[in-house]
Amino acid sequence: MSPTNIKFALKNDAKMIYTSLNRQTEFYLVVQNFESRYLPQVRVVLSGPPEIKLLIKAERYGGISHGGKKRRLFKFIPKSEGIFTITAFLHSGNYEMLTLPIEVRVGNVQVQPRPIIQKVVPEVKKSINQINCPFCHEKIDDDAKFCSNCGSNLTEKEDHKKITKTCYNCGHELPIEAKFCAKCGEKLI
Repeated sequence: MSPTNIKFALKNDAKMIYTSLNRQTEFYLVVQNFESRYLPQVRVVLSGPPEIKLLIKAERYGGISHGGKKRRLFKFIPKSEGIFTITAFLHSGNYEMLTLPIEVRVGNVQVQPRPIIQKVVPEVKKSINQINCPFCHEKIDDDAKFCSNCGSNLTEKEDHKKITKTCYNCGHELPIEAKFCAKCGEKLI
């Protein structure tokens, strides 16, 4: 029989039990059988730390038919404030089927929040080198794919890029970065 066909939980699927110091506390454990066969001789045994006095340590559920559900009442008295775990063991016949840890919070216990760890991603510094656009000669970032002034595609192959420019006044060939003609002194656009 697979333990996945058995539901073993606190009543109303509660996640934990809250209580006060030295106060008798009651809770129900529910066993539901989703197995297609009868579940014989079901019992639950509790185990807990010394800070929790278990008044009812074991209960028998008898047999549970397919789709059947049974619950049993358990009682304990907490002797110390804090967060503790009671463990419930579900047995059928002579073997243990499931284990259910039950968190018990006694008193006004503050749970320490887990620190938020923020992963710091190193900032990649962008190159601030600038070049002139080979088409309109406006200053642009050296890693730009398009000119922000004229919109020209700057990702063409290197052999298609214009490496030099010509002075429109005297026709002298100049480096692409030149702002003035070295021969006639004309301001280049």
